[in-house]
Amino acid sequence: MKKLVYSLLVVAFAVTGFACSSSSSGNGDDDVEAIVSDWVSEGATNVAPGLQMLAKTARINASFAENNTYNVVSIDSSGAEVTFKGTFTLGEETASGVRSITLQQTEPTTVVSEGIFQIEGNTMTYEVIQTEPNIGAEAPTVEGGFGSTMVNGSATGTFWIQKYTKQ
Repeated sequence: MKKLVYSLLVVAFAVTGFACSSSSSGNGDDDVEAIVSDWVSEGATNVAPGLQMLAKTARINASFAENNTYNVVSIDSSGAEVTFKGTFTLGEETASGVRSITLQQTEPTTVVSEGIFQIEGNTMTYEVIQTEPNIGAEAPTVEGGFGSTMVNGSATGTFWIQKYTKQ
């Protein structure tokens, strides 16, 4: 069971991490355009520590399309790749620039992940976690800020925070 939970967390974070791109204010097409791009997270200081430890993730390539779909490829330290696909929805931009994001993953498994992200220049800070099926995790919130993810009632701190560079 632990292995399944960790696998699902890895998938959720990999996918969610890519869905964060840039922020813009407003709803509709502006929101979609803000995230439409290619993003890369690579290296010990950028890939979330949880992904490095649990899935040996070395690099994440994420692409987001105008039709609110994403394609994320997670590459582990041995070079093995896993592709994640689905759709995303962005929350309203806040004064701090931190926004919520919800990912409806359809491949390779069906899960929902929720979290937050912030874009500064070409860098995106991103923190998300699987919320459905329930694995005992509470997604980070805009109000709680980065590091507010809870798993089984315990704060995870920086364990799931990722950094991406716009390509």
